[in-house]
Amino acid sequence: MWSRSLRNKKKEEGFTGAQQVYDCALDLLSYRDYSHKDMVERLQRKGATKSQALEAVAKLEDYGLLNEERYAQRVYEAWLAKRYYGRQHLQMELTKRGIRPDVAAEIMERFTPDIEETDNKKIYAAAGRFMAARGFSSRYVHIILGKLHFSDNI
Repeated sequence: MWSRSLRNKKKEEGFTGAQQVYDCALDLLSYRDYSHKDMVERLQRKGATKSQALEAVAKLEDYGLLNEERYAQRVYEAWLAKRYYGRQHLQMELTKRGIRPDVAAEIMERFTPDIEETDNKKIYAAAGRFMAARGFSSRYVHIILGKLHFSDNI
């Protein structure tokens, strides 16, 4: 309980030095990875000035603790594990996560048409969810999915 009030107090007062900002960034990284942009924004929300945040992020990058390419690769791998969406969704996800355009372009080059092709079960499942979300009854969903299955020209 005491540490929570101390944490909130620090947030309200801001940071008194670069070391505090760096320590806060390390604490944030202990929970999950961040892009360069997201880490700077997060530190500023916590009370750091832009120059303090940039200095801390530069130090993290020098030590290899904050790595945009590694973060983008992890986002890509997590996205591939789901793979219910197409190419544009991946591009949007990379942009939303604050990944630099050059790094996002490298990831998008890895997402080839062969990877985008999924097995038919996922396509049918996506079509069924799409129709159900728009209010079609399960009877019509089954009829359409049956027609898709027999045409096999997907």
